[in-house]
Amino acid sequence: RYEADLERLQQRPDLPADARWFDSHCHLESILARTWRGGGKPQVAEHEPDLALPELVASWPAGLDGCICNCVFRRPSKPGFPPEWKWLEANLHFFDASTEAGGKLWFSIGIHPHDAEHWDAEAEATVRRLAAHPRCVGIGECGMDLFKHSGGELEKQLRAFRAQAKLAVELGKALVVHGRLVTSQNEQICFETLQDLVPTDHPVHIHCYSDSLQHALDLCERWPNLRIGFTGAITFRDRGKAGSKGKGGTQEKKGEAHCQELVSGLPLERLLLETDGPYMCPEPFRGQTAHPGHVHRVAERIAEWQGMPLGEVLAATRRSTRVVYGV
Repeated sequence: RYEADLERLQQRPDLPADARWFDSHCHLESILARTWRGGGKPQVAEHEPDLALPELVASWPAGLDGCICNCVFRRPSKPGFPPEWKWLEANLHFFDASTEAGGKLWFSIGIHPHDAEHWDAEAEATVRRLAAHPRCVGIGECGMDLFKHSGGELEKQLRAFRAQAKLAVELGKALVVHGRLVTSQNEQICFETLQDLVPTDHPVHIHCYSDSLQHALDLCERWPNLRIGFTGAITFRDRGKAGSKGKGGTQEKKGEAHCQELVSGLPLERLLLETDGPYMCPEPFRGQTAHPGHVHRVAERIAEWQGMPLGEVLAATRRSTRVVYGV
């Protein structure tokens, strides 16, 4: 089905022959090792071939210029497997611009809010060392997650967030922000944290956006080099379920209508494409392992909701990748 979908894409009349696009956020370790929650399900384990990293890159469509692999866990994604950080160190040889696969691979390094307790002096030293690699273009994803975590863990997350924001500014790397904020109060805390630490001209990627439209507009107004990332979640059709409740008991605003409000309400030139693979594989592949080769599906939904030709969406988001990451 994946190969057939790429053939379908090439037949679109609004896809220019010279179109280029980019997956600005994924997790290659989890994609390849299937350490994500759905990686052991039959639809994945029994129907998806095991691939080495060069084979995965070779499967991508010709117009896909590459991806940014986020390496943000010091703890293992799954017992018995190496953490993303160790996976990166073992696979750095693939991130060689002189090779066919490496020419399409970049990475960011940091600590995810789910792993914030592991931010310490040793973690900072590791991030600094790996950030010196020529293919490292970002710090993070870091930030706040008040859906998966209770408010009692906020200070731990903020400590790691502030440290990484400072580091991104010091090192001149893009800041990759994970924000699952749920409430307007948490949105304000996130905004003020960025305002205190990040100059207005610094490049920022607000990844996998799902909070309020007003918060996104406020961020865009304050930081002209900030972009908002959307994933395959925007392709999901509602199945009659209300937004779920997080650990704090707050109902998360989500669903097709909310995604459409966000995508339609933001300027095209402020958007980024991302898969966040292996998570949230776009329709019609939902439940499978998302990877950068699926990211055109996100662009197609943006084109639909903004009433734009696909080529314009791909060109605008490709320019935004250069603004934020310089690639």
